[in-house]
Amino acid sequence: MSSTFRWEEVRWSLRARSRMRRLRRLVTRRLQEEAEGTAGEIRGARGARVALAVLVALYASVFAYLTVRNHFGIGTTGFDIGIFDQGTWLLSRFKEPFVTVRGLHLFGDHPSFILLPLVPAYWIWPSTAVLLIAQATALASGAIAVFLLARDRIRSEWAALLLALAYLVNPVVQRTNFDQFHPDAFEIPLLLFALYFMFKRRWGLFLIFVGALLLVKEDVALVTFALGIYVAIRYDRRVGLITSGVSLLWFVTLQAWVIPHFSQGADIEYAGRVTSQFGGFGGFFKTLFLKPWDMLQIALGPERPWYLWQLLAPVALVCLLAPELLLIAAGPLLSNLISTFPYQHMIQYHYSTLIVPVFVAAAVVGIGRVRHRRWRMTLIGAMVAASLVTGFMWGPLGRNRPLIADPSEPNVAAFREAVKLIPADASVAAYYAYVPQIAHREHIYEFPNPFEATNWGDFSIEGQRLPESDQVDYILYSTSMGEEEKAIAEQLMQTEFVQIYEREGTILLKRSGE
Repeated sequence: MSSTFRWEEVRWSLRARSRMRRLRRLVTRRLQEEAEGTAGEIRGARGARVALAVLVALYASVFAYLTVRNHFGIGTTGFDIGIFDQGTWLLSRFKEPFVTVRGLHLFGDHPSFILLPLVPAYWIWPSTAVLLIAQATALASGAIAVFLLARDRIRSEWAALLLALAYLVNPVVQRTNFDQFHPDAFEIPLLLFALYFMFKRRWGLFLIFVGALLLVKEDVALVTFALGIYVAIRYDRRVGLITSGVSLLWFVTLQAWVIPHFSQGADIEYAGRVTSQFGGFGGFFKTLFLKPWDMLQIALGPERPWYLWQLLAPVALVCLLAPELLLIAAGPLLSNLISTFPYQHMIQYHYSTLIVPVFVAAAVVGIGRVRHRRWRMTLIGAMVAASLVTGFMWGPLGRNRPLIADPSEPNVAAFREAVKLIPADASVAAYYAYVPQIAHREHIYEFPNPFEATNWGDFSIEGQRLPESDQVDYILYSTSMGEEEKAIAEQLMQTEFVQIYEREGTILLKRSGE
């Protein structure tokens, strides 16, 4: 009897302690919500949710249509959409994805395993359009994460709708959509949803999105490691340490084993764009900690302040109201600012995909911290106005609208005729704009490759004739090609190839004797 009583007393005590811990967590969370301004009833509106669905669908439809039309009008190039298209197609045919456009394994250049879920789509519709539609849809879905985050922080669905609109017209987001196709585009919605679930403290979903983020590219670990530190300090130590630990382990695994394995020893160290000017990683960290002013001088060099302004202006600088969140993006931002590769500090390209979602989320959180409703609405209006103005000034649908290639042009029809003369299994070297149109084959090269190595492999063989040149069956080029490339093609026509087609500037050569 007494033993049973003592056991029941222990069980009651344990249950009581468990209830107290849950109560303390509930109280702590409630106090934190009140401090952050996220407590209280949300002003819901069905109309706002319907309008959000319309905006997301409209963005996805318009940008998918424009980018697909541009592609089929021969407005894309081998670098970079041809790389990802050939690699994904090879995977869908259960072949090793050695991308002859680039001269590297698909995952040896960048381990973008996020492409794997797109492979089944190629079984149904083997088209480059799959990549472009997926990119537009993914970027559009980021507005849903912004809406959910803003609804929780501002407690109004109509206000959240306005901020979702500001995201969709952000010129950095739209420019990413027009930069051919890059898996990096998936970073924007994935990071936004990870941040949303972080604020909601839904750690299971948070970790799922962090895991998906890490599958996009090797440099994502810069952000997820910092994100883990932020979570550990502000929310949950265990989840934060898991996030940072997994990020560090994944980064080391990619650099030490995965990339070397797939690249087969090719020297493709992209980090050199950042570290080479300091003498390598050692010099980089020495400068960062001992001579930070030297690094700051580089970061504020030519074009860099303008790039930083183009990141901040679309959110009307409101992200500065949540400065601690901006530290999450400090790694990729510093990398872009000090890189010797000019595209990394230009919003026209895909190198800001880990920065813009943090800036947008910080702006939403910053607005949510403003207690006075009038000031809060003023900041929302300022952000929407800033996004619209900068979207018009710098975005692809505004003043600087890029040319959308027309599939109905005569030169496109001539190109299609020439392609009909090329067998599906032939090895082809083609003009860079033609490559993504015919990349669904095992051997497709961006001319003058492989006759004269250019941007192929690890760049150590630049200018050499590659052994693969003896297996090329056809050369498909355009009269708009550079003079050096045309000279190589004309020389080959006199020795190894004969011309079998010419119309509207498209020329097709076939290997002699075949």
